[in-house]
Amino acid sequence: MEKKARKIFVIMISVLLLIILPVGIMTAVIDPYFHFHKPVEGLNYPLNNERYQNYGIARNFDYDAVIVGTSMSEYFKPSEFDELFGVKSVKLPLSGGSQLEINEELNFVFSHNSNVKYVIRGIDLFRAFDSKDSRDYPAEDYPTYLYDDNPLNDIRYVLNKDVFFKATASVVYRTLAGEPGDTLDSYMNRSGSYTYGPDGLNETYNRVAKEAEFDSSITDEEYERIHDNIYENVIKIAEENPSTEFYLYITPYSILFYDYVDRSGGLDRIQKAERYILSLITGYDNIHVFSFYTDTDMICDLYNYRDMSHHSEAVNTQILKWLKEGHGELTADDYNDYCDMVWDFYHSYDYDILFEDDGRTLRK
Repeated sequence: MEKKARKIFVIMISVLLLIILPVGIMTAVIDPYFHFHKPVEGLNYPLNNERYQNYGIARNFDYDAVIVGTSMSEYFKPSEFDELFGVKSVKLPLSGGSQLEINEELNFVFSHNSNVKYVIRGIDLFRAFDSKDSRDYPAEDYPTYLYDDNPLNDIRYVLNKDVFFKATASVVYRTLAGEPGDTLDSYMNRSGSYTYGPDGLNETYNRVAKEAEFDSSITDEEYERIHDNIYENVIKIAEENPSTEFYLYITPYSILFYDYVDRSGGLDRIQKAERYILSLITGYDNIHVFSFYTDTDMICDLYNYRDMSHHSEAVNTQILKWLKEGHGELTADDYNDYCDMVWDFYHSYDYDILFEDDGRTLRK
């Protein structure tokens, strides 16, 4: 009886291995998240999972320049960056990413590539008051087995049924069906899926009631929080990599963002926070700082936006050109003048002209 049970056990293990091993080998060879190698020539890969694919791209692709940021960076085209700056770049966006998360990604980049000439990075005012440790997801939700160089935990990747069915199989399907793979230009670029202008914005923007009283001050504790976040997660990595040129820009939200913060009592706070952030990041030899809120024709053109913050692909293209031209660049000597102009414009702007008589529906 014991001999028969042992035989059944051996058979079961053998069958299990016959099922599992091909799955693991297939995932390792195709490597949909680029953990082991670059894309296999002739296979058509989907690029659609930032927190799973970015680290593989950073580890195994050939590049000497990087675009990072939140969802505001998803519509950049590395090919345009390459042509303007004479580089070979990759795009590593993190939708909803905090400065900490973006910084961790950049630290990984520099630990695997010592030849990075340029970094383009957006600074989002939505996250101005984050702490230096802010994350959008619990630590256990990150696929950290893809982020380290420990081969012992790679089994969590190669024998992962979700990876196999959602990623490995997708590469096989696309290739067999003749569907083209994604490029770094199209990586997370869904600009064409949205409606821009008043038609789209009326679906996404709900105008809040105007606050009668509010406290517009920023406390010493909040200033300290901003300082620690910006220094630890933005400035420090530039200090540690002096041969790399960092192009930092304040991401340009629409005039509706300013309508929102004006009505909710946060206009003074967000502009004070921007001024303080600029005071921290200007003055470094290898940091170039840009902001475009004085380009009011762009900010006030609702057809550039799908919601109060996210702009179109055309704006990303324009930002790349401006970065190369030096348009909108700020220094330690002139950022205060810029902030004064921004303060005057957005405090005196008649936001009601954007809306119909009901005060809520955007004019076309």
